[in-house]
Amino acid sequence: MSTKQRQTTRDETKRQVLEEFRDPISLTRWTDARSMREEFGMGAWDREVFNWPSVIPNCLEHSWDSPSNEVDGGTDWLARGKPGTGKSTLANYLVVRLLEINDEKVVWRGSSSRSEWIPLAPWTTLYLPAGVDMSIRLEPKDPTNEPVDLEVDELTEIVREVRTYSDPRELNQTLDEGSLHVVYPDPRMRGCQEVYERSPEKQYDTPPKRETLFSEEDPANHWWFAWFLARVEHGPHHWTSLIFDEIGDVCPQSASKDTFGTYQKVELLKDTWVDARKFGLSTYAFAHSETDVHQMIRRKLRWRVQMPETANPTKASDVVGFESIRMKHDMTSRYDVGEALMYTESSFESFGWDDMPSPSSYKLKIAPEVR
Repeated sequence: MSTKQRQTTRDETKRQVLEEFRDPISLTRWTDARSMREEFGMGAWDREVFNWPSVIPNCLEHSWDSPSNEVDGGTDWLARGKPGTGKSTLANYLVVRLLEINDEKVVWRGSSSRSEWIPLAPWTTLYLPAGVDMSIRLEPKDPTNEPVDLEVDELTEIVREVRTYSDPRELNQTLDEGSLHVVYPDPRMRGCQEVYERSPEKQYDTPPKRETLFSEEDPANHWWFAWFLARVEHGPHHWTSLIFDEIGDVCPQSASKDTFGTYQKVELLKDTWVDARKFGLSTYAFAHSETDVHQMIRRKLRWRVQMPETANPTKASDVVGFESIRMKHDMTSRYDVGEALMYTESSFESFGWDDMPSPSSYKLKIAPEVR
């Protein structure tokens, strides 16, 4: 096969794969949440279907004037479950509900190895770091099929809009209320040290042989520590929720005072957490196991979600940060995918959600180019 023929074949494959995805949606009459619910056949939110308002409704409904026995401000959860138990679908379901209930800004942590947000791609605003060459590839589930490489401008055949940003503060100024934003971190860490230095009450040991806490040498996902701090201390302070997919990759229990200052940054996140609630920032974290996540962070999480096929805890010592547990028996190991148990120290309740399938078997992988 000639070079021209191979290129023609690649172009045809690219076109066929891109046609598997839904067309991006631009709305003038409906909200994104309404459009998403129509697409996936979801009924309207109704807090009255739940028995314990302080569990599921309070976790999802954000207010500065909550009913009695519920908390004001930002909320959080840690959803834990093995691969294949529905965490990704739950995250997509959660996005729809947060947009529907609160008309807020939702930020999904983009990862170079995952794209679980793809079912919501037609409504997504995608953020990439300005001036950074990115590798963009659609990888097939079937390894015998060829991957498809994309240019940045071809992403608009999958997502609503692609934007670039230069630093965390600038990005936060451009987020839209009532919308989903998938953000890929800046490997150059531009603006991160400046955000940290503008918070003089937060001081941590500088990593050895360095003069700054944040550096271009850091893993790209360390950018999220600075983003979190920037959102809390510099706003804007509209309701905002972070979908913290695989939080253990950023805040591992094994964090140490290494050359990147990982432990210090986890400590920074922990110290910022309480203020996050006061400034309308909620965090919904997902992990395979409780022990994947550093205990400093686990102690700050007030709601837990146990996914199916694994037993829920039955004593407080099973959950770091909890002093009591109301479940006396295992329930969740018998649950089907699409069911889970949410619980706090005082109450618990089961809930469910429908499948939200991806339109394509291809996974979108976006990462800085390695030179």
